[in-house]
Amino acid sequence: MLAYTTSYFARTNYTGIAKFVSADLHLDKAALGVMGSVFLYAYALAQIPWGVAADRWGSRRAVGMCVFLTSATLFGFATSVTYNQLLFWRIANGAAAAGVYVAMAGALSRWFLPKERGFAQGVFAAGGATVGEGAANLIVPYLAINVASGWRPSTDILAAIIAGIGVLCVVFVRSAPPGERVERTTLDWTTIKDFQLWSFILVYSGSIIAIRILPPWLPIYAADIYISKGMSLNQAVLAAGVLSTPYLAGRLVGVPVCGLVSDRLIKRGISRNGLAIGFLVLTAVLFELMPFGIRSTAVLGVIAFLMGIAINMYPLVTTAVSETFGAQKTSSIMGIVNTIAQLAGATALLISGYLGIALNSAPGNTLEEYRGIWLVGIAGCVLTALIGGALSVPFLTRFSPRPAKTQ
Repeated sequence: MLAYTTSYFARTNYTGIAKFVSADLHLDKAALGVMGSVFLYAYALAQIPWGVAADRWGSRRAVGMCVFLTSATLFGFATSVTYNQLLFWRIANGAAAAGVYVAMAGALSRWFLPKERGFAQGVFAAGGATVGEGAANLIVPYLAINVASGWRPSTDILAAIIAGIGVLCVVFVRSAPPGERVERTTLDWTTIKDFQLWSFILVYSGSIIAIRILPPWLPIYAADIYISKGMSLNQAVLAAGVLSTPYLAGRLVGVPVCGLVSDRLIKRGISRNGLAIGFLVLTAVLFELMPFGIRSTAVLGVIAFLMGIAINMYPLVTTAVSETFGAQKTSSIMGIVNTIAQLAGATALLISGYLGIALNSAPGNTLEEYRGIWLVGIAGCVLTALIGGALSVPFLTRFSPRPAKTQ
């Protein structure tokens, strides 16, 4: 969980301080969207190499290297004085942080029995992601305003903490339980022909698209709402960070509970993938309700809480991948799944900033720019749910190749 905290902090570290970074370097929403998306493109393209490395050489080595490189690239990000330098360090940061989730997915599938994996994956993902994102949206802005006198020193402080976590990972992470040999497997590329794999990829992609749209834009959206009501920039940034906490609370509580429920429902014939598809539909509905937050921040808080549950169901897909293809290939397979999903998420984030500006019917009204942003989330969730659900029907999966399970 600590390892995943560093990865999640890396991808969201600029969101809580986005107003400061944009004011410092004179960036608009399109530039902020690019800054988020270049990280995610690098994060996506590094998934398969890290996943294969974890299955061949063990999760411990892969995770330790990822965390140390994440710390180093965050230090570099804090030194940036131009927009191009920000982009370079975001790309390096994305490649560094990419391996933690896929490497730990394989380790967790070895450490926990199938009847426990939904809950274990949910606790791992929700706990690590919530602490990482909470640090980005709450701790870093607080440090930047009240302690470190700027976004650069506050980022340095978190980078030093991440280096300490890297030491803990090297000392304590184990790729498998004592006495269990980790097979040095190689990826069988014929797996790409499996329709069920593509169903997993699409459903996982829907969740990642939603995650790439809501959490990066939510604190900026909330800050713009508060500014429109007369708050100063500093007050609005802090208030927006507080308003992001319902989303974090929803993820922290809801995802492990849903994982536990899926462990029970799987025995009754309700698949983890099917449950994840249901949450994608709910996410699309919640995106449609986001504009109500302009009139009431309390309503926005409720929507954010429900979003925290609905959009973070990707551990269900990870668990299904492990149960379908076997623990020894989980990291490699998740490398494929995560590569495509992260590319989809990065593209959605990139499009969202430009579409927000393009569909603004009231130039000068920054709150109107979010209509196009939420539309990207709706379209991504609906399309992946429909196509992913269609590819998972028994008629297709019956004739698709399936590697033998190894538990």
